[in-house]
Amino acid sequence: MAGKFKLQVSLEELGRLRRERKKLGERLESLDLLEETLRVLRYRYLAERVKELEHRLGEMEEHYRSLVEFERTAEEDKRWLMKVRGEISRENHELEGEVMELEGNR
Repeated sequence: MAGKFKLQVSLEELGRLRRERKKLGERLESLDLLEETLRVLRYRYLAERVKELEHRLGEMEEHYRSLVEFERTAEEDKRWLMKVRGEISRENHELEGEVMELEGNR
């Protein structure tokens, strides 16, 4: 009988042990429910966070597209303004030449 022993308890003590075992089982069941609730809440939180991040990413992508379009338009406007500036400068030189020629004829 190595490793075995016999334990004797009173009926009163046996009843108390059974009640404690039942309470322990209820606590374990309650703990399992709590763990399941925590898993569900964590999943909901993560799902909401992913949805929020996807929304923010969509907004950022839209802002980026707007900035790229703005940059393209600004570059086109710059080229147009440089062309107009060149034309105005050329016309200015021509007019200065005409004015000098007219002043020289006086």
